[in-house]
Amino acid sequence: MATPESYSEQEVAYFGEIMVHIAAGVEAMVRQHLSETVAAVANAPAALVKSLANDEIAIALPILTTSEALAEKDLVEIVNNQSQEHLKAISKRPTVSERVTDALTVKGDDEVLETLADNIGARFSRGGMETITSRAKDNEKLSQSLMKRHDTPDDLTKDIFWRVSWAMREKMLGKDSEFSVDDVDAMLKETEEWFDGQDARSKLNPAQKFIIRKDKLGQLDNDLLIELLREDKVPEFVAGIGRLAKIDPKTASQTVFDPTAERLAVVCRALDMNFDLFAEILMLTNFDGTREHEATDAILGIYEQLTPKAAGRALRFFRTRKSGEDRAPA
Repeated sequence: MATPESYSEQEVAYFGEIMVHIAAGVEAMVRQHLSETVAAVANAPAALVKSLANDEIAIALPILTTSEALAEKDLVEIVNNQSQEHLKAISKRPTVSERVTDALTVKGDDEVLETLADNIGARFSRGGMETITSRAKDNEKLSQSLMKRHDTPDDLTKDIFWRVSWAMREKMLGKDSEFSVDDVDAMLKETEEWFDGQDARSKLNPAQKFIIRKDKLGQLDNDLLIELLREDKVPEFVAGIGRLAKIDPKTASQTVFDPTAERLAVVCRALDMNFDLFAEILMLTNFDGTREHEATDAILGIYEQLTPKAAGRALRFFRTRKSGEDRAPA
């Protein structure tokens, strides 16, 4: 198994069949060690991987959580036939496809669903998201996790919010409450008007609406920005950096798509992004691959020397200039 790439697919498959028969006759400790070894091999024999993944959870765990050799159809089959511990392990995988999450949202218990909702590598279909949202009805922890996800549709987020809010209302009006019914209802009414206001803002594109919602929920920060870029959600990244930096959409777009990345360096430094985070953003915004390594190194050098205070002054200049352009006569 040290150099599996040196074998043909037929040889790997044949070896796997032999190992399946051998593994069936050895004690659990040996199978567990084998599972830990095989889990790290990307093109491990499919039959062996599937056999270990369906073993008792202590043996299956390394395969279920990390193995790249485990096929999607096998994962779905395991979800439909194995224990909740197996399902929870699958929910922790670095990436979980929509087909697998569809199965997990139906078969998983609360603990599985909570793990899945907290996994940013999990992808949900519309149907899967509706199922897990429905199952969050009596689960406050799951509801909160779904509200924090950036891929939960607005309409479902609103539904979750009202369920959570109503439960919160009951708690706030409990014994020895400092709030009156009118006070609590007024707070909920204000939030309802905010949600309705977002729906009414037809001039905003979906990315801008998404970012506004995240900002209102206290979830718009540098960590969200880099997560959006990693997932190739560029419109959301543009809207997010614009809102954090308080610059208009046009300036934000120019900042992100500026081939020199000079504006981007100023904005990111003004937002007090650390060096490593900016370096990753710089790499991910080289959309057409034309920025040379020398130019990248030069920008990183500038960034290292630039202080947040100086960047903030430059950012205010961006805003002031835009304001002046808006007031200029036609």
